[in-house]
Amino acid sequence: MPQNSKVKIALFSGGSGNIRFINLINNLPGVELTILVNGYDDGKSTGEIRKYIPGILGPSDFRKNISHLIDKKNPNGKIFYSIFNYRFSKNINKRDFKSFLKLDQNNKIVKNLKIHDLSFQKFLIIRNYLNIFYQYYSNHSLLNLSDISLGNILIASSFLKNKKNFNKGLYDIQDLLEINNKVLNITKGENLFLNALLEDGTLIHNEEHLVQIPHKSRVDDIFLLKEKLSNTNIKFINSQTNKNKKNILNKYSIRPKLNEDVVNVIKSSDIIIYGPGTQFSSLFPSYITTGLRKLIEKSKAKKFLVTNIYLDNDIIKETVESIIHKFYYFFNKKNPKQNSKLIDYYLVNKFDQDDLNLLKKTNYLVYGKNKNYTLLDWEKGEGLHYPNWLAKKIFVLSNKASLSRKLGKSVVSIIIPCLNERHNIEKVLRKINDLKLVNFDLVIELIVVDGGSSDGSIEVIKKYKNIKFYSLSNVQKGQALKFGIEKCKGDIVVFFPSDNEYQVEDIEKVLAPIMLNQSNIVYGSRMIKCINLDDQLHAIYKNNALGMLVSKYGGKLINLFILAFFNKSISDPFTTLKAFDAKLLKSLELRKKGFDMDFEIFVKLNRGKNFFLEVPVNFKPRTGPSKKKMTVREGLKCLFYLMFNKFIK
Repeated sequence: MPQNSKVKIALFSGGSGNIRFINLINNLPGVELTILVNGYDDGKSTGEIRKYIPGILGPSDFRKNISHLIDKKNPNGKIFYSIFNYRFSKNINKRDFKSFLKLDQNNKIVKNLKIHDLSFQKFLIIRNYLNIFYQYYSNHSLLNLSDISLGNILIASSFLKNKKNFNKGLYDIQDLLEINNKVLNITKGENLFLNALLEDGTLIHNEEHLVQIPHKSRVDDIFLLKEKLSNTNIKFINSQTNKNKKNILNKYSIRPKLNEDVVNVIKSSDIIIYGPGTQFSSLFPSYITTGLRKLIEKSKAKKFLVTNIYLDNDIIKETVESIIHKFYYFFNKKNPKQNSKLIDYYLVNKFDQDDLNLLKKTNYLVYGKNKNYTLLDWEKGEGLHYPNWLAKKIFVLSNKASLSRKLGKSVVSIIIPCLNERHNIEKVLRKINDLKLVNFDLVIELIVVDGGSSDGSIEVIKKYKNIKFYSLSNVQKGQALKFGIEKCKGDIVVFFPSDNEYQVEDIEKVLAPIMLNQSNIVYGSRMIKCINLDDQLHAIYKNNALGMLVSKYGGKLINLFILAFFNKSISDPFTTLKAFDAKLLKSLELRKKGFDMDFEIFVKLNRGKNFFLEVPVNFKPRTGPSKKKMTVREGLKCLFYLMFNKFIK
């Protein structure tokens, strides 16, 4: 591949199903991404716009994808991102709305969105768009402003400016935003309305109802009609037999023509991805487009079908096999014949049976035995994929593995070992649930591994359904951590204790140096910020003088051994808040079971001549009968492990 050429990816998408994946590869060096979307969305804000401006396709899915591509590090981009995602409140009145469209500097919305802070050229363009909408709004019946998206209004303004040419309007909006990649309408822009027929004969004449309401019967077919069905037409169709209903809808159904720019994108693509999403709304209608099948069949690109994780409302009765069957059905002019030239790899989620917080199996899109499936456990939660695992797998299977090394870190796995911490684990989980990383846009994977609690900890942990929870029988801390390492999906792994002695805000402190490429190993030290070690230890051990002496001098002894044997100075080797580059950590073959596994990790990483960085963290020791510290026996095991690996190994 020539040095300056880019790997071109075409992604069939809906509105929100591929957000994290798009964010991950949007600015990836060496990649050119094109997102292919249809405009049949007809719910809430977009439905109101389609009703208000005849001839316009649904703008919402285009708006959502375009907003994902905006460079928020750019001053203009940060403002544009806020503009595109702003929704007007339900109680906004006509006067305030007009004031906004005129960009009155005293208007609260104008102030909050900082529109006047845009560069002068961009401000003039935005002002022109809003003025176009102002003129239309002044000359037509009132728009229902409740929950209307400002991004949708801008796309509608561009549509009006370009003489109702939807695709041209879409291109102009993206030029305004100066985004690197692009979003294309799959068709030439013909305004069509999506209808569906269920297997039990129920007619769904509203796209919003198709995706928002769970149906008792599977979707049998979908149809694109030039106009919305009138009440008279709906009544007539509902009076027919199921067979006649389908015949009538097929008779008036349109197969839209393909956007010429999409033709060029598919021809030049190296990778084609059929993304997950609302299948019967976001994806299957795109595949109906005339000429698309033959175009993709001729493409030399590697083609991936990424299935959903769980059952959305529109596929509530489906399986992986039935989804694939209908994929071919809509691609092949409603003929289910399979064609291997359309898909090279089927990427299917293999849900984690060990996770006690796993949703009921009946909520998942299940699959049968098929040797052609590529099975991966990549669920983050609520049906969302981990973007890093998806991207890496696609790049490897496409013979583009070098791109994996360029991927930014997108997921941090926080592993919490727990044993009989009923009074503290809930506080820790609640705080991490509320944790907002200030400086990094990372997906947080929270993993709790219980080592065999008998005090009710398990019942407490089970209440937090958004975490991965594993319960093992009679295992030590090291074994629990090792199990969490094997299960985690993150690019960064953080160890965090369950005893509520550390502050969750310090998690960002230990992962920051890894994100900034300053180190691949970061220890959170309690000793760097400690003014007086004796005061710190006294707070922990109170009147236990022997325990205090053992901890104080035992810890110093370990420090000395590390310095003498390994030529490293670690101020707090017993800290339980650490962060690692995941690939580096997973490369280690770990055998120790208890606290000594921390030192096994240290020794093996030290052999690899890795740099250890320490950052100060806050620590508030527990007091009273609940305190639970490492025993002298565990401390000796750590010391012996260091000696063994220095002199015997």
